[in-house]
Amino acid sequence: MLPLFAKFSTKAGLFYKGRKDLLPQINEALANNKAPLFWVHCSSVGEFEQGLPVIESIKKGHPTWKVVITFFSPSGYESVNHPMIDYKFYLPVDTKSNARQFINLIEPEIALFIKYEFWYHFLNELSKNQIPIYSVSSIFRSSQTFFKWYGGWNRKMLRKFTHFMVQDETSKELLRSIGINEVTQTGDTRFDRVIELKQEGVFFPEIDSFIGDKKVFIIGSLRNEDDEIILPFVNANPEFAYIIAPHDITEKHIAKIEQSISSTVRHSALNANSNKNVLIIDSIGKLSRLYQFANFAYVGGGFSDGIHNILEPAVYNIPVFFGSKHFKKYKEAVDLVRLEAAFPVHDSTSLEILVNKLTNPTLLKNVSKKMKDYVKANEGAARKVSSIINEQKATWRV
Repeated sequence: MLPLFAKFSTKAGLFYKGRKDLLPQINEALANNKAPLFWVHCSSVGEFEQGLPVIESIKKGHPTWKVVITFFSPSGYESVNHPMIDYKFYLPVDTKSNARQFINLIEPEIALFIKYEFWYHFLNELSKNQIPIYSVSSIFRSSQTFFKWYGGWNRKMLRKFTHFMVQDETSKELLRSIGINEVTQTGDTRFDRVIELKQEGVFFPEIDSFIGDKKVFIIGSLRNEDDEIILPFVNANPEFAYIIAPHDITEKHIAKIEQSISSTVRHSALNANSNKNVLIIDSIGKLSRLYQFANFAYVGGGFSDGIHNILEPAVYNIPVFFGSKHFKKYKEAVDLVRLEAAFPVHDSTSLEILVNKLTNPTLLKNVSKKMKDYVKANEGAARKVSSIINEQKATWRV
């Protein structure tokens, strides 16, 4: 069905074309490689960012090793480029034949699957070849099929893993309830990544000039489903300088924003003479570093398939807002809502009420401290993950 879907969807088209003749391309790319490889699979951009601190740590301990990154999503494959990546591929479709050929081609020393990734045939093939398999920053809920009476086939996948490094105690207990004991609670490596990004100190002088002396409201990963909340709010509160970064950089969505808000300028067209107060980021890869300018942040996805990365703004100790419909499966969101440092909203009015309330300096200072303490308390997951992997070196085929 993929060729059919590809005709009607840009993403499906990339998904299909990226996997056409993929295995011969991988064979050609690796033809002259003599170095040991380790394989890291990520669904998309967020999972790559989550895995990066661990990749860096392993690479530091094994400088001659090369890193193979695979992505399931076109948005990950198309947008992620990093000096740590030696080889980047789409993940072949999960069939027995594809898995066997892929593992024979790359022959990884170890395999890391970041967060939610579970692919039966790839896991089975790795296990057959006695290649250690690690699940990094995974998190589980009792509602998942793994923990249902009918989830036997799914549980088989979990039993292929060498070790799970999970985010919380609940995940650890759920795995133990189905007889999986090679589990350590290490926390979420995204905390280490957002701290690292903040410390890099990348600055954007043209955006600093655009902002001037205004307070800044950043709207990150804006989805179409967020528009009916965000666009009216922007129009009703012109006192802010706004930076809007759509999740999908499509002309259709950007044009919709421009038609709904009068005072906009695209980042690609920004110049010193701009007198607008809404900046639309029309390229990818900048958002995580733009939160340095923010006084407030709204993160999209809460009204569609789930909120995007709220830790990127949280590391700057600012209030974070998101849609109220789909956030409860994200531990950091639940934690921060409980701490009253992040705030789910259901319409533009509720957002406006909260923003006005948080202009109170005492309340704002309190939120900032809670954010700072929370991020600090969760730092160090990557170090724990790397320590566990290094302790198990004796089991590797090196």
